[in-house]
Amino acid sequence: MQTTELYERFNRGLLEMRESFHRTGRLDDSNTKLDEIVKLLSIEVAQLHGIPKGLPTLSEILDKYRFGKIPSLVTALNETLELVARSPLFQNSDGESLLGVNPRLSISESDSPMAEQLVALVVATFDGALRNSNARQNLELLNEAFGHFVRDNFRNNIEDAQYMTPPEVVTFMCRLAAEEIKGGALSGKKALCVADPSCGVGSFLAQFYSQLRNEPEIASRKLTLVGQDKVDRMARLSKLNLLLFKSVSSHVYRGNSLVGDSPLDAYLGECDLILTNPPFGARFPAQDLRNSDSKRYPLLFDIIQNSNSTIDSELLFLDRYYSLLRPGGMVLAVLPDAVISAGGLPAVIRERLTNHFSIRSITELPAVTFGQAGTRTKTCVLHLQKEPAPQDTIFMASAKNVGFEVSSRKGVPVKRLNGSNDLESIGDVFQRFLPRRSKSKGKALSEEPSCVAVLPETLRKEGWTPNHHSAVRYRTLAALAAPEGDSDYNIVRLRDLVVPLARTRGPLQQNWDKLLEPELSLRVCEGSEEWSESKCISVLHVGDFGFLNIRELLNYRPKYPGQACRAGDVLFSKINPRIPRVLVVPMLPVPLTCSSEFEVLRVKPEYSPYTLALLLLSSFAQNQILSLTSGTSSSHNRVKTAQLLDIRLPMPRPRSKAAKSLNATTANFESAQHSLHQAAYDSHNSLLEFDKLLVAMVS
Repeated sequence: MQTTELYERFNRGLLEMRESFHRTGRLDDSNTKLDEIVKLLSIEVAQLHGIPKGLPTLSEILDKYRFGKIPSLVTALNETLELVARSPLFQNSDGESLLGVNPRLSISESDSPMAEQLVALVVATFDGALRNSNARQNLELLNEAFGHFVRDNFRNNIEDAQYMTPPEVVTFMCRLAAEEIKGGALSGKKALCVADPSCGVGSFLAQFYSQLRNEPEIASRKLTLVGQDKVDRMARLSKLNLLLFKSVSSHVYRGNSLVGDSPLDAYLGECDLILTNPPFGARFPAQDLRNSDSKRYPLLFDIIQNSNSTIDSELLFLDRYYSLLRPGGMVLAVLPDAVISAGGLPAVIRERLTNHFSIRSITELPAVTFGQAGTRTKTCVLHLQKEPAPQDTIFMASAKNVGFEVSSRKGVPVKRLNGSNDLESIGDVFQRFLPRRSKSKGKALSEEPSCVAVLPETLRKEGWTPNHHSAVRYRTLAALAAPEGDSDYNIVRLRDLVVPLARTRGPLQQNWDKLLEPELSLRVCEGSEEWSESKCISVLHVGDFGFLNIRELLNYRPKYPGQACRAGDVLFSKINPRIPRVLVVPMLPVPLTCSSEFEVLRVKPEYSPYTLALLLLSSFAQNQILSLTSGTSSSHNRVKTAQLLDIRLPMPRPRSKAAKSLNATTANFESAQHSLHQAAYDSHNSLLEFDKLLVAMVS
């Protein structure tokens, strides 16, 4: 069966299970529902391993019940589960059964009809994937099942959402790790210790095991898989997930990886590789961590001891990775965008990371990545190596698509396969990049998806956000390299074209006569009440080609005073610059303010504001601006003022042929802008007059 068909059948079965639980109303807790499925799935897994011998499959048990060979299906299932629970294969590291203290179903003995329906759904949903011979296409069954049944709980428990790492991301990260191993980055020992300190359902450990076993060059490497999770249910599920891949050489522990002692402490300085998606968004008071020594938190120890603030869990986990890794060891972790872009403590940890790690790669993930978990938080994959050696070239990539969309079906977020998965292409580029790492310096490797080889000094100067190092931006900057001596243009920074402005609140009186040519002022009706008070320009008032919506401007009553602006200023919207909003403020007969989301640019006397507006709308500017945005989501992207002012632009040299042509085009644009705004006001005024006439006519 094709993977796509198997995946769709799997999701349909999960939806049917959810509906079945909902109809019966017997199990109203999401985790209890999951436990019932896991217990039944354990029978199938045990049968696949042949431990204990002679164990029947679920299908065989169901057939016996339907043909009257056994009186109670629930009784037969419970007896089989007790056999499975006693098997050495299903023992945790602490000696407790993988199925918990009570391996029996929560369904009553008399409720065989419900048990029959549940067994049939489990067989139909999981059996095809379990029996799929291609282990690399395993669907991470428990990972999907967990997300399906506990997603409703994510709204009230932010940490649970992190267990749901999409298989597309897990596979990508495991592939990068495998490529590094094939390239000799983790050489020195035949055995590898691979860990996940927040293992959830064990997706990373299971997939990496599968990945390595399917790579002939490194399949002989011995593996020790180590997982830990503070939730007992997760530790049990992780162990079962590893059994799905027929991996038995694993150690999964229950314990808190951040606070207090835990079994994971035995692996300090011993791990070769960490693959993980830590819980983020949880905050820990520094005083709660002061019992930890410098071995546990070597990078943040001074802050923990001397601060009374809180520390985000993702930053604490980064420090734990450093303490767990051996020299030369690697970590690949899914982290929120703030870790690589925010100021404050994230900036401090970035500086300390660069002193103790080499940055191997950073890959930006699209907002839809964790959509099925109910969040559109921007995330990235940070790939580090613990070594103080000189920094090598850094691989930076941006994925726009991950091969699926998330939509709502009957109130439940459902993942639907759609389009291409950029992570597969990025993995291909990374594979080609590794052997030529030292030769690929500061150049674009792929444009779609964007992959760039970045020099360490460039990363220190321009930040860690992959989008800031997009291939489109690099291509644009290459085109804007220093021109030849006889060229018609110079390359200038935006800051070279404008005068610095201090931000002030409230309107400024305008000296209209000196701002714009009199014939370009907006002709308005004298004495109109609409112009009796100052006006504030909102970002939403600006449309295509710098069109100002006069009607909306007149009706707008902002709650807070904006920043001062005046006719002739160029307003550039810093929020969501993917929708370009650039306005040359027209001359209006009232003082003006504008939203603080605008950057107010006042051109130097030798330049026209309309030239600046056209420059900002040009592809040269847009390719740079769109690559410099950052933010927590696609709808709240912003470009910082310093980065905006630093973009490069081609400007014609005075009295050159190019200058004459551009000046003529600018004059046409200026005239069109004035006509557009005058027509907008005249249209608005005509509507008001028409309405007055109608009122007079019927009164």
